[in-house]
Amino acid sequence: MQGKMLSKGDLDVWHAFKQMGQTVMSGIERDLTEATGLTGSDFGVLSRLVDLGNGELRQQALADSMEWHKSRLSHQLTRMQGRDLVTRSEAEPRVIIVSITALGRERLQLARPVHAASVRRWLLDPLSSQDKTTLLNIAAALGDSEK
Repeated sequence: MQGKMLSKGDLDVWHAFKQMGQTVMSGIERDLTEATGLTGSDFGVLSRLVDLGNGELRQQALADSMEWHKSRLSHQLTRMQGRDLVTRSEAEPRVIIVSITALGRERLQLARPVHAASVRRWLLDPLSSQDKTTLLNIAAALGDSEK
């Protein structure tokens, strides 16, 4: 898919989009890690295990929910298992179940209010009501554009 080069205005939009995402995500990640020791990826895995699976999910379902390749998730789970946040077990041939541990639940419980406050700090509080509506409209337009 080749086309003409991006204009200065187009590049400005692209760079603003990237910078906005990086600023918000790195701020939230930093707040989470400083307060709880969890990375954003740790928080994502633990919260999905609880919210989508009542504490456990098939590894493939977890990968799908995070939109991660299975190798990326496998490496993440190995690190988390080494810190006693999750366990993995074979339910049937080629089906791995990922479960949150008691320590994982404890850390998630501590992290949820930190995450909420951080999302407010880095994303919601700086925006007006109209900005939030605009952002939702932009997200819908971009999310629906599987081109």
